[in-house]
Amino acid sequence: MLPILFKIGSVSVHTYGVAIAAAFLASIFLIRSEAKRKGFHPDLAYDIVLFAMVGGIVGARLFYVIGYWHEFTGSPMQIFAIWQGGLVFYGGFVGGALAVLGLIKFRKLPLGKVADMIAPSLALGSAIGRLGCFANGCCCGKETTLPWGVKFTSSQSSASPLGVPLHPTQLYEFTYNIIILGLLLWARPRIKSDGLIFWIYISMYGLSRFIVEFFRTNPTFALGLGRSQIFSLFLLVTGLIVIFGYYFRANSLEARQADE
Repeated sequence: MLPILFKIGSVSVHTYGVAIAAAFLASIFLIRSEAKRKGFHPDLAYDIVLFAMVGGIVGARLFYVIGYWHEFTGSPMQIFAIWQGGLVFYGGFVGGALAVLGLIKFRKLPLGKVADMIAPSLALGSAIGRLGCFANGCCCGKETTLPWGVKFTSSQSSASPLGVPLHPTQLYEFTYNIIILGLLLWARPRIKSDGLIFWIYISMYGLSRFIVEFFRTNPTFALGLGRSQIFSLFLLVTGLIVIFGYYFRANSLEARQADE
């Protein structure tokens, strides 16, 4: 589509990099809003996003490099060319989560409240980031004859193959992240248990990503599924277990209170 947004002299400004920057900026504004609502100082958002950004980028790139090492054997310095794409969401999720968890423990913040505060921004940031993927051509889908198939024709695009209609899986992911964001914002005032909004996000993202991966061309890892699908199932199952745990604890508490 548009891998390079514009040039300033000999310097190219990549659309993917701009989208990632926009994703972090949007996350800051949303987390600031959530922090105020939950009684935290809004400037906490800057620390959270900084830790998430550093840990997330390192983790996302590390997972990509490990999974696609053959792409870098001839030019190892390309490992650091993150503006060209090649960031794995789950690697970013793990790296960012570990970094933010370290911040939470260091600052002695309530884990559940902070997790709920961050969850909507994860959906928003992922949605914006996928628009960058679409412009860059990375994370594209399989060949398709469906009328909404997209042809990537730029020689600078990361899509493969070029000139053939492909599933716009980046736009699929953009759409479901926006839906998840809307549902989280709708459920937010209706749920009182700290941490539950975060686990709802985890389970919803796991389900939607598991489905979208069927339209992509990732190599099989185990059980006929790719790495991302295995991790998606892990997130989905873990999220559902925790959600049901919240539900049963709440019911047990209500039953005890009714007996007293």
